[in-house]
Amino acid sequence: MRTPFLLAVPREILEQIVRETALDDPVGIPSDVLSILLSCKAINNALSFATNKDLYARIFKGMFDIDAARRRFGHRALHSRNLASQFRQQCLTLKRIRSQDIYSPHVLEDFWIAFIMVMENDGKNREQLDWAGLPSFVNAFIRARLWEQTVNGWPVDSPVNTLALWLLWCTTDSASLSSESFNSHQELISLVLPFLIVAFKYPAYYAPDNHFSLPLPTDLERDELVSLVSVHGPFPMYRSSQDRDHVFSLTYYNHMLHLVPPPLPSAAKLLYFSRREMIELQGPPGMPVDRTAANLIPNFRGPTQEDLHDVNSHKGARFVPRGDWDWKSQLTSDERMREEDGTSHWGVGDSPKLLATSALWDNDWERLNNCWDPWSRPPLKGPVYTPGTLSGLWQGRMLVPDEGGYLGLVPRANFPDGFGEMSPFMSTWPIFMRLKEYHCVSPQVPVQHGGDPDDPLDDGIRNAWFPTVQMLENNDKCIVMDTNHDDFRTEHELYIEGRPNSHSQDTCHICGGSSGMMSQVAPSSYQDPELQTMQIDADVDEPQHADFEDLFEYAGLGGSSGLESSEDGDEYEASCSGIRDIIFTGETDPKHGTAWGRFTFLGRVRPWDGLVALVRLPGGRADQPGRTRWVFRGYIHYGQALVGSWRGLTQDIDSIPWEGPFVASRRLD
Repeated sequence: MRTPFLLAVPREILEQIVRETALDDPVGIPSDVLSILLSCKAINNALSFATNKDLYARIFKGMFDIDAARRRFGHRALHSRNLASQFRQQCLTLKRIRSQDIYSPHVLEDFWIAFIMVMENDGKNREQLDWAGLPSFVNAFIRARLWEQTVNGWPVDSPVNTLALWLLWCTTDSASLSSESFNSHQELISLVLPFLIVAFKYPAYYAPDNHFSLPLPTDLERDELVSLVSVHGPFPMYRSSQDRDHVFSLTYYNHMLHLVPPPLPSAAKLLYFSRREMIELQGPPGMPVDRTAANLIPNFRGPTQEDLHDVNSHKGARFVPRGDWDWKSQLTSDERMREEDGTSHWGVGDSPKLLATSALWDNDWERLNNCWDPWSRPPLKGPVYTPGTLSGLWQGRMLVPDEGGYLGLVPRANFPDGFGEMSPFMSTWPIFMRLKEYHCVSPQVPVQHGGDPDDPLDDGIRNAWFPTVQMLENNDKCIVMDTNHDDFRTEHELYIEGRPNSHSQDTCHICGGSSGMMSQVAPSSYQDPELQTMQIDADVDEPQHADFEDLFEYAGLGGSSGLESSEDGDEYEASCSGIRDIIFTGETDPKHGTAWGRFTFLGRVRPWDGLVALVRLPGGRADQPGRTRWVFRGYIHYGQALVGSWRGLTQDIDSIPWEGPFVASRRLD
């Protein structure tokens, strides 16, 4: 018998036929490939998944984004067998999502794979998820199942609920919002409102905000850290390796991952504020047109129509960028080389232009992998905050619930009748803050955290983790002096885009691997009597200063954890910026301060997970409303949105504080 013509075709050409068939229309599962494989047994043996991993690895690279995996796992992760395995996993996930079965037993796994694909998206992944119908899938799940298995009538913070809300947000854009009806908006707001309002019930941080020094000592038990137990459970709220139902394990690029979902309240806040920002703030009749007109009105205070227009023109809940399928075609040869090398992330002094959309998620990725246990210290951890991110003008909105109505929910175990935006009553306020970011660069020594040295629950969050300090700003420097220790002063350098800091391997104790206590450097070149002075008072005494080198190196602020080899032999090279502490100062611009209140800001980054704390101090006329001292705490998510809660300071550290949600994003002007 004559050999069929098709079997006489060289294998390489057959592979090329299959590849081009699959990628002729690369969006969606390549079902036409199955027809080729079924043509005869010999072709199936030559081109099947089991016998030809290289072929399916090449198809995977044409259909899905891989640059994030290269950055996060190393080049060896992109071995053909790993890519082929990932191809099968992601195609199976897309197939199940496309079935729109919200009661599938695989929903949690599919949500996890889809969320990781979002975090790896540079354009291709988002197209594939849209093809599978992910937006409609998660929308249907949320409206039908988010309030399943309530406890005392309250919805639960579970991994599947968390991922559903995050996936809905990640697939939200201006077009999808505009297409929703008013009733649909109201229904979603009602579904998510408890998660963003009742802060004492739903954890918003990977570890409670009252801690600055993490991980916690292993001999400090969780029971020892509970300040009170209400009908809603212990407070503060901790998670650890004991919470196995919250940690999800899966094999990804043949790497075993143990992941914890991002905070559920952050997604709820973004979903809520994005819809409320569609409704423009309105002023009362007779509001002056602009500040010139307002100045003609005796004793006039507050915003003008021009100020309202300014607020309405900017959205604090900034959408997740969807990327561009052919984004690499727009790169220069140098930029493309950096992408292939996996070095296209931000560095100190670099321009904050991210070549890959997925790089916006790199900090979030590190939190998911490494911040699921406040007692744990992973052997290898990347940066959880990108230096320079908060520098500039940030604008957003916050909700202020009635204090009595909010704290009245604490003793009520059951979900209250009538709970909503009017019960407890809530008002909306704009947020404006122009921030400067300063870096403490080794061999400088960071100021110790504040709080009560005898209370393991108090690291000074009521003063943004600072002790009582005096700060002197001048000539792109900020001198921080601990007023409780006259001999301690340290210098921070202003972050300026495009300008490297003063880091030097010759003087850096992180590069040198110093393990002992470092000398406290007292700069002598900033004695100008005209230095601007800011006095920030803390509420308690300050403990002795300790060396923070391990803490900041471990967090990725000073450098990587050293060199470590993967199973495939990849080396993760140390990259040290010398940064040992990141702090912020700021204020409201005069224009915004006149309209909405004058404030100054002081803040700090928690190195363990990148949590930002900003204490807002009243300024201007003290008799104006809203001049209480609050602390804003939150994360920068996908490099774009600062999401969190403010807390009032009327209660002691052991009490449940009065809180409210906020979102903000950076303005380009």
